[in-house]
Amino acid sequence: MDRNFIIRLMLLLGVALQGESAKLPSFLKVCYRDSPNLNTCARQSFEALRPRLMEGIPELFIPSMEPLVVPQVKMDQDSGAIYLHSVYRNVKVTGISKHSVNELRLEPSKLKFIVSLTFPKLHMESAYSIKGKIMMMPLLGDGHCQVDLINITMRTELIGQEYQKDGANYLKMNEVNVKYELSDVKIHLDNLFNGDKALGDRMNEFLNENWKALAEEVRPLMTRALKDILSSSVDKLFSSFSYDVLLPKGKGK
Repeated sequence: MDRNFIIRLMLLLGVALQGESAKLPSFLKVCYRDSPNLNTCARQSFEALRPRLMEGIPELFIPSMEPLVVPQVKMDQDSGAIYLHSVYRNVKVTGISKHSVNELRLEPSKLKFIVSLTFPKLHMESAYSIKGKIMMMPLLGDGHCQVDLINITMRTELIGQEYQKDGANYLKMNEVNVKYELSDVKIHLDNLFNGDKALGDRMNEFLNENWKALAEEVRPLMTRALKDILSSSVDKLFSSFSYDVLLPKGKGK
């Protein structure tokens, strides 16, 4: 994940960046906060943008989402049944284009933005380095990894607060709530235990057999990381564009 993911999220919510200082592509659909059809507009905006989002939108500095490339992800945990220090580099995620929208709702009176997406399958590949213990079993490796997340649903809720800057209304995020559920996980780590095939095969088998318990162990870590990333990126976006530019008033039909 990176800051561009949040810009894509705002586009999924139907937010059109407009204003005198910006020249926007003609394909962006504007949604007005006082329209009774706001959420319908948001859905239409998303559907119109979906093909371009997959290919990337250079005008908005948005890279391709298929695949989505993340330079580096760090995951460290030293509590519960897991003690791990791990780094994943050049992470490539495919399958994002196959998502469906479960919920896409804007509540301007509450300054609330909600989006829920389901991905039938996300496939991730990266170089990895990992050291630690899982359920008292040592884990050591440095190589290539593949992970499939099956039927994953992610729901994000953003709640903002207005403030004044340079005579205009801006938003800052007071709350960022993220929840996710998934049906299955398939994982394979190459070159575990310095290339010991027997030990590596047994560990991969253990990880796949116990993925549910392991997923719950790392859930607080994953949720906290997602919230931190979302908060930082959304605040940067909202500090650059006023609320009236992001979600203008008027033409509320």
